[in-house]
Amino acid sequence: MMHFDSIDAYKGKIKKILITEEEIQSAVKKTAEIIDSLYDGTPILLVSILKGAFIYMADVCKNVTVPCEVAFMTAQSYFNDTVSSGKVEITMDIKQNLADYHVVILEDIVDTGRTLSEVVKILKGRNPKSFRVITLLDKPARRVVDFKADVSLFTIPDYFVIGYGLDCGEHFRNLPYVAEYNTEA
Repeated sequence: MMHFDSIDAYKGKIKKILITEEEIQSAVKKTAEIIDSLYDGTPILLVSILKGAFIYMADVCKNVTVPCEVAFMTAQSYFNDTVSSGKVEITMDIKQNLADYHVVILEDIVDTGRTLSEVVKILKGRNPKSFRVITLLDKPARRVVDFKADVSLFTIPDYFVIGYGLDCGEHFRNLPYVAEYNTEA
């Protein structure tokens, strides 16, 4: 467990800011505009995969003008060293009947794509009216399965990133920007 004695130690873990708070808020507005343009008041369910995407979803939800509901789910992949078993366990599921909704997953980052591709298969199997994935960050260099979000707002290099919901050991989620984590500090 990491403990920080001062804000300076916290900041010492930030190698560089990759996406500023202003750039993120512009992307949030763009996401809301996309959602508003696609749906005309038909039932929309915005879905966040916890924990990383909760801030992104909250900000998008505040900017969407068409009626929508929100839902949260958690999914866990089991890993043996660096290799996924391929099994995804839903540890908190959506309660709504997806057949009644246009579903939009708002994701923080698509990295390897393993967990999200399995979650998408599960949710599409529940026959939503339509289905889209919008991700704030896309890291294609790490992709190990064939998965592509419908909309990717920022493509980033293969850095370990923190901030705006993304963490390292449950820390740094509260940063208002996305930064490269300094593993050497």
